[in-house]
Amino acid sequence: MNTFAIAWDSIWHHRTRSFLTALGIIIGVFAVVTLTSLGGGVQKFVNQKFAGIGANLITVAPALPTAHSHSHRHSRPVGNGPSFQAVPSTLTAQDVSALNHSGTNALRKAAGVVTVPMLIAKGSTSSSAGVMGVSYPYYGMQRMTVKAGSLRGSGVVLGDSVAHDLFGKSPALNQDVTIGTQTYKVTGVLKSLSGAPGSDPNNTAYLPLHTAMTLSHQTTVSEIILAAASAQDVNQAVGIANRILAKSHPSHNYRIITSQEILKTVTSTTSVITDFLAGIAGISLLVGGIGIMNIMLVTVSERFREIGIRKALGARDGDILVQFLTESVLLALIGGAVGTVLSGLATHIVGKAVGIPAGLTVSSVMTAVLFSIGVGAVFGVLPALRAARLMPAEALRTE
Repeated sequence: MNTFAIAWDSIWHHRTRSFLTALGIIIGVFAVVTLTSLGGGVQKFVNQKFAGIGANLITVAPALPTAHSHSHRHSRPVGNGPSFQAVPSTLTAQDVSALNHSGTNALRKAAGVVTVPMLIAKGSTSSSAGVMGVSYPYYGMQRMTVKAGSLRGSGVVLGDSVAHDLFGKSPALNQDVTIGTQTYKVTGVLKSLSGAPGSDPNNTAYLPLHTAMTLSHQTTVSEIILAAASAQDVNQAVGIANRILAKSHPSHNYRIITSQEILKTVTSTTSVITDFLAGIAGISLLVGGIGIMNIMLVTVSERFREIGIRKALGARDGDILVQFLTESVLLALIGGAVGTVLSGLATHIVGKAVGIPAGLTVSSVMTAVLFSIGVGAVFGVLPALRAARLMPAEALRTE
């Protein structure tokens, strides 16, 4: 307790110098904790989005043919990771029908998806919305519901933003819109909702699959979305889908990707980026530690006489070592505490601004505390050793 009091008294009587010394630690801890907290917030955000679209969803996408694929239970693409490849699709509406009639409980339903490269317009008013063709089960898989009209029918279903762009506050239901050169009646308007990462269902217009394929002169679908009975049935559903598709695609020019695979890849990428940025920010902790060491060496030089008196009164080398080490650690700990508080404020503000659940966690606070103690201890050792090794007579002769 006496050692702590002496350390605190020294810091308090040199407040300005102590603050400037701790500034490097404040900046370092602030940067590291803020980046890791925001990175964790982004991961939570992605997890929530994928949970929102369902952990039981499976995507069948076109891929390059794979050699000897009959020996594999799951199709695997050339290369690593579940990224989509820009290759021509050979998936058809017949594949969608075959998957829908699998006759098993594990594979519940399938929906084909095509992208229609055309603009949607109402008279002279056009929208930047995307146009897609989808099978009816797609709406249920993506948890889409209507606020007006129906999801069934031969017309077009508008996302909430598209309806607002084209019709403003006027009702869009039963109105005519133009896609390409064809006119379609609006049969449904979706409720506003959040979609999967990388998509915006509110800014998309949806046509029935066969209508969209005829309009865009496409004979294949862009991808097929499958729904397993539950998250536990995903692997079984993948095996069933693979067996069905292998009959019409013996070269296995498709790939089957689960939501969990995509989530794992996204999470892994986010973690690598966060760790990399935190590592760069951690350099400021190193700079802060060097600053503490320099100031502590100056402090030792200024207090030679005090050290000599304490040793003459019976203080051991270990007592002097602990005193200066405590002062160094306390200085770093104060810097870490201030940096953590500032980081908490920053992550809260940024999280609210961009809509991610970012904030301090117990692990980030503990990391900040341990880092601060570690930096103070490591960079305080040299000054503390110098103070401890001073001979009383030499120290007392110093003015």
